[in-house]
Formats: sequence, C-alpha cells, structure tokens
Amino acid sequence: MACARIGVFALFMKYGASPEEVSLMASKYKCAAIIVQTYEGKESYGRSVVNACQRMEPDRNVRLIVCVDFDGGPKTSQYRALLGSDPQYLSESDESAVRAAQAQVQMEDPMVGTLTSGTTGEPKVVSANHFQSILRAFCVGERCLINTESRYLNERPFSWVGGLLLGVLPVSVVGITLVSMDPEISVKKADTQLVMKILQDERCTHFLAMPYMMHDFIHCDVAHHFDLSNLKYAFTGGQPIMKEMVENFLKKHPQMQLLQGYGSSENTSVSTQTRTTDTINDPGFGYLELAPDFEAKIVGEDDRIVARGVMGELWLRSAMHVTGYLDNPEATARAFTPLRWFKTGDMMVMDEQGHIRPVGRVADSIKRATVLIQPAEIENVLVRHSKVSEVFVVGVPDERLYEELCACIKLNAGDTSEEADLQEIELWCGEIFLPGPDGLTLAPRYFLSFKDFPKTTTGKLNRRELAAEATKILGLN
Repeated sequence: MACARIGVFALFMKYGASPEEVSLMASKYKCAAIIVQTYEGKESYGRSVVNACQRMEPDRNVRLIVCVDFDGGPKTSQYRALLGSDPQYLSESDESAVRAAQAQVQMEDPMVGTLTSGTTGEPKVVSANHFQSILRAFCVGERCLINTESRYLNERPFSWVGGLLLGVLPVSVVGITLVSMDPEISVKKADTQLVMKILQDERCTHFLAMPYMMHDFIHCDVAHHFDLSNLKYAFTGGQPIMKEMVENFLKKHPQMQLLQGYGSSENTSVSTQTRTTDTINDPGFGYLELAPDFEAKIVGEDDRIVARGVMGELWLRSAMHVTGYLDNPEATARAFTPLRWFKTGDMMVMDEQGHIRPVGRVADSIKRATVLIQPAEIENVLVRHSKVSEVFVVGVPDERLYEELCACIKLNAGDTSEEADLQEIELWCGEIFLPGPDGLTLAPRYFLSFKDFPKTTTGKLNRRELAAEATKILGLN
C-alpha cells in the first residue's frame, strides 16, 4: 500500500517461487526493485534470490534489492534500515518527497499485478490500476458483508488474488481487521483445531472457508470445545460447491451464514449467494446474484447469447475489469472483446431472474463422442454416495470415443476395502444414471481412489494434472 501511495507498481510473485523464477520475472517485466523475504524461515532462500537477481547482468534493470528479514550482503538494503531508527518519523525532506510523489499519482496509473492461477496454461500477470483496485475492494466489502467492525480470518497468501482482494485491499479501503495465518496450517497439515483456536482467540466474525476447510470443519469432532459465538459469516468459492457440503457445514455450525462467491483474478467477487440452515432447501440453490455493477451474458460457441436455462460461456463487463495482462497484448485480445466484454472461460446457466449457476470451465469439458460433458454434472451426483468424501471427474483418452469418463474419488474411512467401495459406487452409478440420446449414460467408465488431489499454485484443483495422473494409472498413455 505504501508503494501504491507514491505510484510504484507492485508485481506479486507466487508464494515459494524459485530464485530463477524471480529473476526471470524481474527481467521480463523490467522491474526496478525487488523486495525479498525468507521462505519458511530459511535465509538461504532469500540469499539465493538475491544472487540470482544480481547475476542478471547485462540486462539488469534492478537498482534496489530490499531484504525484509535477513542480511542479503553487499549491494542490498535492509527493510529496517530503510525505515530508520524511528519508523513513525519522517524528516521534512523525506515528507516533501513523499507528498510530491503522491501528487503525481493518477487513478488510471497501474497499481498492482497478480498472477493468474495457471489453470488455463502459463500464469499471466493481471494488471489493475488504482481506480479498479479501489472499486474492487468496495465491491468485496458489499458482497462479503464486511465493514469496519469485521474481524476477518483469511489464510490466503497476500501475493494471491484471494489474499489481496479479500484481505489487504479491504484493510485499507473498507477498514476491516485482517487476521492472517500460514496457509500450511489449513491446507497441508489440515490442523482444524488450530484454525478454530485462532478464530476463537481473535474473536473473528468472518472467515474465508475454502472447500477443503469446509470439509475439515464438517469432520471435526471437537468443534464444541471452541467458542465460535462471534463467528457469523463464512465465505467460500474457488470451485462449484455441492449442496450436500453446504448442508453438512451449516448443520455443524448453525450460527453462521455461508456466502458462496464467484470471481476471478480479472474481476472481483462478481456474484454471491447467502445460505443459512433455514434457506438451504430454498429453490434456486447454486444460482448466484450478480453484483449491481456488472453486466453479464451467456453465449454459445458462435459467441451469440443463448436462451435462459441453456448452458454457455459467461461474458462479463464492468468498470472493475482489470486493464489486461501485463505486456501481453495477444492474451489480452483473446480474453477481452473490442467492446470490453471479458470471456471468463466459465460455463454457466442463467435463470429467468438473471442469476447465474457455475457449471464448470470451458477447458474442463470432456468430449465423449459428439457430446460435451461438464464434470460437475456427474460430481454433483457422485458426492451423494455415502462412501464418497470428495470426487472429481476427468476425461481420459479413448480410442473409439476420443475421451471417456474417469471418477477420481477420495473415499470416506470405512471397514471395507478400497476395491469393494469402488465396486459398490460403480454398481450404484449403473442404476442411478439414465441413458442419454446417444444411448450412453453419465456413469463413469473408470473409478480410481486418491488420497489427495493435485493443486495449482493458488490452491485450486489442477484438473489437467489429475487427468494426466489418472491416464497414467490406467495405462492409457
């Protein structure tokens, strides 16, 4: 935020980026300064980044390397030294310099760059200006029901769009109190008790409950040991949420309202739906209400609007749209039309009220024979089986039909073997899925058991890697 005040464009690297990745990004985008900190407390990582960036000659643009929590050696600066002996004090000359720099900043100047998740290929840098960033923060405040009284736990790294748009920016623009923690606690370690203790001790009113955290909260047997009476709102998103998961989560925590949101790096929290124990069975579950500042349309393969209730790709338009992808006019032209419609790449259905229901990604579609199949259609059914904890359906190669359906399942613990559980689920699918016009059903041909699923750098499911793993296990390479 200090950089933003004086007109410095801040480009966030992904958490844990290698020293080579940092130096390549710095060179590619002609960065003038780099701020480095240790990774998992290891000073060796920070020094490796410094060394990699100092080896960038003769193309080096970097004039300043700031080491946050370690001594980087010659030709580097330390954060504390830059602050001075009294961080609250600015000399008259320093204050004049800051005010002069602030006076030059325009709302249309670029402010921040974040990396996309990489689900559609190599991550791109999304560039937002000051005007867009402030609008997005206000939109998040309105859609996520946060204000100056909110104490909000968000375990997303600040360098991710979820940590920036749902954390750092609302601190400055909306005035929330942000509670942060190492995401390893909730993701890798799945230490639900520690998460609940943080929520209790910090008296949090809101928290970001990613789907994996919802899963852990549902299966936590000691939740009653913690005082979560201050916790009123849970915000989730990142992937389609099954009704069964929402129902089980709210049964376990009836004092909360669950806000399901949809957004992207290029937009913000575009649409939301709020559910409580009293409204879980209301008609329209899964249909999200658009924020008032967005225009939306659902288009078919010919880029023309389809009828209400027909699945197609969601296009959006808003003043909150980012400027585009940094130094990547080709990708910007592919994603934005000349009239500034953004092609989300997300498959949606719009109802008569103009609410939208996420179905899946265009890139996730499975082409079996002549039919495009959305995995969520099958996943929403499979998750109802008592033996299924989590499930994702991917396409695997088929010589005759081009692709076949493979269910990748995380099983609930039980007394029977994995093989017996998968056979039971396969037989159940044979009964519950009815044939379509081509005589084929949506019952998967293959069923595989997984202990965990591959993730992207931002914690989302990596379907392409999962499909590759399934293909390898089945010997279909």
